[in-house]
Formats: sequence, structure tokens, C-alpha cells
Amino acid sequence: MTNWSELNPREKATGLPTAVRRSKPPGSDRFTFVHDDLEIDDPSVDVTGRFFVSPREYGFSIRGFQGGKTAWSRDFENGTMLVVNAEGLSHVLSPKVASRILFIGADGKLLQDSGNLRRIPQRPTDLTTVRLVIHATFDLQGESPEVARTMLIRMVDRAIVKGTLPGETDAKIIDHTFESSAVLGNENARSSNTDFSQLLDM
Repeated sequence: MTNWSELNPREKATGLPTAVRRSKPPGSDRFTFVHDDLEIDDPSVDVTGRFFVSPREYGFSIRGFQGGKTAWSRDFENGTMLVVNAEGLSHVLSPKVASRILFIGADGKLLQDSGNLRRIPQRPTDLTTVRLVIHATFDLQGESPEVARTMLIRMVDRAIVKGTLPGETDAKIIDHTFESSAVLGNENARSSNTDFSQLLDM
């Protein structure tokens, strides 16, 4: 699983975005990238993290590798991300089984294999789920209510990705999803309330 040499090597394009190394969960590095202002670490699910999608939606394409392996692949400035099935042999994914995410550094070194992460013994976890309901009133300034809804979701997502302040707490968010969102009309002012429930797995 450490040899991911392409059958048809290509020259990498210039000006590519850089994948960012994150600890998700703490102690387990994963590479992420930004898509539509949201940080993505699993290109086989949608931005909510709940529904299966093709990695093609995130700019991945199918490539062949030595040993008859195929993978969804996308280049970044600092390496290449691959998405394969649980066995690590094919680009054919299943909605019922978690995909395997790999990241190959620019020097060819395997820097991430989510399949190996799942097999590493970990300390017992103490998890809790927090559901947060937010009502935000926007002065639309000529924008549509849908723009306000999207803006609020992105603002909350960026705050969660940024995390807590140093020394504030040892608790860390290891996963989060946006459960639902709705725009409520306001007849008394040129503004809109956005109401959504956010599920935070801590």
C-alpha cells in the first residue's frame, strides 16, 4: 500500500491549492482542502458529512496505478490525495462502507492512510453531542435571504474549524454536521432570520 506510482505519470500543473494537515481526531493527522469555503477531509461524502457523493464533485478524476489499482485522484501543491475503497484497490466506492483516503507527498511518501488510522488502538473516548440552535437576523443590503443563510453556515463552519483559543480547554470538536437550515420571512423589516440546528459531535 506504500507504492502508489501512476501508470501514466503526468506533469503537475502550477498554481494548485495546498492541502492542509489537520489533527482529526487529535493525534491522527488528516489532510483537508477547501471547497465552496468549507473544509473537506473526505471527498466521498457531501459537505454535511452525511450523504455519499462521487469524488468527481470535488474535482477528482480516475487514475491507474501499478499493481492494477485505480483511485480517485486530485493533485495539490504539496502532494496528491487519493480516494479508494476499503481494501485500497479500486476507485469503485460503496455508500455503505467508509472510503479510504490517502495523501501522497510531493516526494512520493505516503503521509496519510485513513485505513491504517482506523486500525490504530486508541484510548477510550468520552464523547458528548451538543445541538445548537441559532437565530440570526440579517440586514440584507439588497442580497437575497438565501445568501444570508449560506453566509451564516460558512461563518459558523470557519469558527469551528479554527477551534478554541490556546489554553481555553482540552476539549476538542472531532466532527460536526449541519442538520438543517431554514430562512424565515420578516414582514416588519428588510431582514431575514436564519434558523438551523447544528449537530456537534465532541
